[in-house]
Amino acid sequence: MHPPAALPAHLASAPFTVYEARAATLGSARLRAADLSTAGQLLYLPTGWEFELRGLARALSAATPGAWISHLTAATLLGLWLPSWYRGCRELHLSKPNALPPVRRDGVVGHTVLMFDDELMVWDGILISTPARTWLDLARILPLEDLVAVGD
Repeated sequence: MHPPAALPAHLASAPFTVYEARAATLGSARLRAADLSTAGQLLYLPTGWEFELRGLARALSAATPGAWISHLTAATLLGLWLPSWYRGCRELHLSKPNALPPVRRDGVVGHTVLMFDDELMVWDGILISTPARTWLDLARILPLEDLVAVGD
C-alpha cells in the first residue's frame, strides 16, 4: 500500500471542511487516510494538529451553513475578559436562527436564538456575533459580577 499523497499546505496545518477538501481535489479515499481524523460531520483534522480555537471555529462555522460562533467562544476570540473557570476550555458555542434545526455535534454547545442581521459580523473569516450581542448572550450564562466585568 502506498503512503497517501501530501496534503496541500493550507489543509495540512489546520482543521478543514469536506468542501475545502473537494476544492483542493482530494478524493474520498484520501480523506480516509491515516494522517487525517474526523472532527464530526464534514470536518477533518490533520494528524498532529494541536488544538487552536480560531482554526477550529473557522472550520466549524464553514461546515455549518446559517450558523455563527457565539457565547463564550465568541468572547474568547474577540478578546473579551472571561472568568478564570473558562480559560482553557475546548468547548465551542455555535448559534443558529430559530428557523433552522438545532446544532448537534460532539464538543459543541448549540444555541437556537432570535438574531438580527446587525448582530453578526465576519471576523478573521469567521461568522461571529458582535461584541454587543456576545455580551447579551453571556448574560444568560455568567454570574452578574462576571457579566459586569466583561462589559467593562
